[in-house]
Order: sequence, then structure tokens, then C-alpha cells
Amino acid sequence: MAGPRGAYRKTAERREQILDAAFEVFSKNGYSASSVNEIARTVGITQTGVLHHFSGGKTELLRAVLERRDQAAEGLLDHRTGRDFLAALVDISRTQREQRGVVQLYTILAAEATDPGHPARPYFTERFARIADAVTAAYEQVRAEGGLRDGVDPRRAAVSTLSSVEGLQLLWLNGLDVDIADDSARVISGFLVDPL
Repeated sequence: MAGPRGAYRKTAERREQILDAAFEVFSKNGYSASSVNEIARTVGITQTGVLHHFSGGKTELLRAVLERRDQAAEGLLDHRTGRDFLAALVDISRTQREQRGVVQLYTILAAEATDPGHPARPYFTERFARIADAVTAAYEQVRAEGGLRDGVDPRRAAVSTLSSVEGLQLLWLNGLDVDIADDSARVISGFLVDPL
């Protein structure tokens, strides 16, 4: 019984090492200029070794790296609604201040995925729609509780919030003096009767 568990543990550890390497390589080069071979070299295994764990190759690695990033963020949003959900968006920005590489990778891939043929295009299209819907629902709940300013449309507020957060990240990555958490809180608070 201990054998398979040990083998499984080693396989899981190797997958994590490969994902760490993929993250590093994608962050440095972007998706398009990266190769499975470079990821394999970073881990210290062969390209065949990488493909043993990620048979879908570079596209599957990209999906896994993006999913890993989202799992961490979505954990902060679990079971939160209304103002609490909006405050959690600020918390996510706060954690990202310590994860420049993650934010940089995400920003590079989001830009690359504007190409309709890019393999991450469906991921980003679905992700943006899902997040816009969730933020809209949070603003709708705030409105139902009387906490949204008069005349604020929840969907427009959600789109403005998302565009502000994405833009703040880009400005921060380019060295502009912004605080992605505090500035996100100010944007969100602009739609609320009582600031966050």
C-alpha cells in the first residue's frame, strides 16, 4: 500500500515542480516565446518527462498555471457576498502586491490572448465573463441592502471595477506609483454609500 502512495506523491511533487518552472518560463518569456523544452531544462528533466505529466504539452501547462493562480484568488472569495465580496477583491489585490511575477504572467497572457487564435483566449473570455457576473451580483446585493449610490448601475459598476483593477495592475507593473489594493478600494468605494 505504501508504494503507490509514495509513487503518487512523487508524481504530484514532480507536477508541482513542472508548474513552478512553467510559471517561471511563461513569466519571463510570455507564452508564445516559451517552449516545453525550456520548461523541461528548468526542472532538470527531458521534454518527454514533462509530456508524461502534461500530455497536452504547452497548452495544458498554460491552463494549469492559470488555474493555479485562480484557485488562490477564488479561495478568498468563497462564500462571500455583497460588500464582503467587494472587500475580498481588495484583499486579492493586496496579496498580489507580493506576487509581482504572478501579476506579470497574468498581464502578459491576458494581452496575448486578445489574439483570437491564442490557446488562452477561451480561458480569458470565460474568466472575464464569470468575474463580471460575480462582481455584478455583489453590487446588486449591495443595492438591495441600500448601500449603492443613487443612479449606479451594478453591471456598469462591475465593468468599471474590473477595468480599473486590470489597469492598476498594468500601471503598477510599469513602475507608476500606484497601490493596487488601496486604489482598487477607492474605485469600489466610489460606487458605495459607505466606503469600504
